[in-house]
Amino acid sequence: MATPYTLFEQPRAFRGPSRVWFGARAADRIADDLAELGVRPGAAFLVTDAVVERLGLARGVAAGLTAGGCEVHRYADIPGEPSVEVADRAVAAARRIAPALVVGVGGGSVMDVAKISAALVRNPGSVMDYTHVVGRRFAEASVPTILVPTTAGTGAEASQNAVFTTGARKVFANNHPQLLAAGAILDPLLTHSLPPTVTAHTGLDALSHCMEGTLSTNATALTDQMAAQGIGLIFGALRRACGAHPDPASRAHMLLAAYLGGLSLNAGMVLGHSIAYTIANRLHLPHGLSCALALPYTLAYSREAAPERLAGLGRAAGLERHDIIAEVGGLCRDVGIPDSLRSLGLERDRLPEMVDECLEVYPRPNNPRPLVRDALRSLYEAMWDGRPAHTWH
Repeated sequence: MATPYTLFEQPRAFRGPSRVWFGARAADRIADDLAELGVRPGAAFLVTDAVVERLGLARGVAAGLTAGGCEVHRYADIPGEPSVEVADRAVAAARRIAPALVVGVGGGSVMDVAKISAALVRNPGSVMDYTHVVGRRFAEASVPTILVPTTAGTGAEASQNAVFTTGARKVFANNHPQLLAAGAILDPLLTHSLPPTVTAHTGLDALSHCMEGTLSTNATALTDQMAAQGIGLIFGALRRACGAHPDPASRAHMLLAAYLGGLSLNAGMVLGHSIAYTIANRLHLPHGLSCALALPYTLAYSREAAPERLAGLGRAAGLERHDIIAEVGGLCRDVGIPDSLRSLGLERDRLPEMVDECLEVYPRPNNPRPLVRDALRSLYEAMWDGRPAHTWH
């Protein structure tokens, strides 16, 4: 894969959790993990949500924390994708407890709330203060955090970011090292209850992280390696994982790929996530579905600006002689992603405002092709019509 960097460039940080435990029933061994991390027993703030509680997915973690001498305080008041207000309430609960440890068991929303709660136990202010809107940085270290994903997509267990909503828009706490988990537990058994639709959406979110990270002008040798491994795993496993009877290996491969996608976030996302936010802000779709709708068109938009990068994506997917844009579109179709914004009920006359929002609210200076209004308008129109991305120019 051709690279946009040299061996002698300005050094860039590559960050991730200090420990990762991967394997079936890894979540049941959390007491051993605490000892390895050097976390002393004390109050533990255990963040979940209603689905995790109903399915009992945090049962082993809670039992392990108790066995390790922790006093477990459960918090599950996280309805869907969290708003700033939802996150602030979790932060207030964590501050009252003053925990020695924060543990998040769930999807990306749960893990983002766990991360921001751990960071704000020792730092003042609201969640909003630390988003890109205000830009405040954390002065004090976070409480140690262990994240346990129950979906295979967001990569929140590996990233130094957190996403929330305010009104109808997304806001981000981005590139804060204090949001990194001390440890991540990847237990594929916790993802076996995922229905096919959620598996598809979260899996394509992970693919977006890997592919957008590779396109980013901030990509490094390390993010490229993580992304390439993740892409190969997803192309090999996602269709099987979305089937009526997914095999355990496909679940394990998707969970690992999602973690690698989270590490790829070190390079920053490009146009696809900006488009996804403009879609979700109007249709209120799951984040992974919005990213899946945008991904093939994101590749098409930067095709001429980064041909070597797209060729590298094809090689990572095992598609040496195939059009990677068409193949990503085919993968999306195979796992049930709708073929147009029109079919989802979006009015065509909203496209101009979405272009404006993409440029003004979610600019991507690290996209290999600069964001240009006329080109974006044409791209949004192709998405609305459902024209295959590989035919767009």
